[in-house]
Amino acid sequence: MKDFLSILIFNWKDITNPAAGGGTYYTHKMAKYLVENGHEVTLLCANYRGGLEREIIDGVNVIRVGNRYTVYTKAPIRFLKDFKGKCDVVIDEINVLPWLTPLYMRIPKIAFIHQTTKEALFEELNGAIANVICSVEKIGLLFYRKAVFITVSQSVKQELIDNGIPRKNISVVSPGIDMWKYERTSGEKTAFPLVLYLGRLKKYKGVHYLVQAMKHVITTMPEAKLAILGEGDYRSELEKLVETLNLQDNVTFYGYVSDEEKIRFLKKAWVLVVPSVKEGFGIVVIEAAVCGTPTIGTDTMGLKDSIIHGKTGFLVPYGKPVILAQKICQMLDDDELRNRFAKNAGKWGRSFTWEKTLKGFEMIIRKTVASVGD
Repeated sequence: MKDFLSILIFNWKDITNPAAGGGTYYTHKMAKYLVENGHEVTLLCANYRGGLEREIIDGVNVIRVGNRYTVYTKAPIRFLKDFKGKCDVVIDEINVLPWLTPLYMRIPKIAFIHQTTKEALFEELNGAIANVICSVEKIGLLFYRKAVFITVSQSVKQELIDNGIPRKNISVVSPGIDMWKYERTSGEKTAFPLVLYLGRLKKYKGVHYLVQAMKHVITTMPEAKLAILGEGDYRSELEKLVETLNLQDNVTFYGYVSDEEKIRFLKKAWVLVVPSVKEGFGIVVIEAAVCGTPTIGTDTMGLKDSIIHGKTGFLVPYGKPVILAQKICQMLDDDELRNRFAKNAGKWGRSFTWEKTLKGFEMIIRKTVASVGD
């Protein structure tokens, strides 16, 4: 096998897309690393308002075609026109809608998936629509049964197995942390109990349950505050809920913040709360851990992988604000417990390095290409 490969990535978002999140950042880090190691990397993705059709970002050749939805037909056509026979391996990043690359590619393929969407869809959409999309996702995965899979957690691996993907085909490569960012940014715990939420404001993220929990928390800790960082289409509903519960003095929305400000909040907070119905992994938990901040999260897929229950934080049932409030109060009220969890979390968080992640990803790419020639 040749030393340097021509790699094509299918993903509907690139790092400059306003909809980019943690998964997109993982993909960009991986693509940048591959370029730095001598490989040629092209990303086929959707365009967005103000986006260029072609751009080179950190050495990655970014080609944007169509929009969020039409990209799923235009990108394959672009592949057949310009890339067929010219690349060594394709990384097919699945995000609900599949690219179905096994139907029209005869080159090595890696299916890269951060999470399936079933539970999240039923929180966001009505049942009929959610069922249709879930069926499309499940049927789409059947076309990939012979493909090599990379995912971010053991939880997602099990979901893929449950959907008919052979266990032997799936590797887990968890995301890493830019440790240097956390080392260069200062921040000390606040004098008052500070609870933090950091992420998109979507209904499936369960932030409304956290707001409801805060109503219970302040009955015993009136000085406690909740900081909500992030944007999303559910923000107005959350703001109404805060007003309805008369929590304006205890809950503050900060919207989108810079990386540096995000890290300052992670270091200032006494506890991070992730009340989602599901996550692929929950990288924000690891970001908080590196900052010495324990996490209370939902006992669901992804978060079961990023939180060590009773050691780096607590896992609680989804949608139970009273139980969530009890655990928040326990964490805020017990200095010895919180400090012990913080120390454990710091050690746990520092084990998630990008160096280990990216080397592991490249190794799987090389093995996949080599196996075709065996």
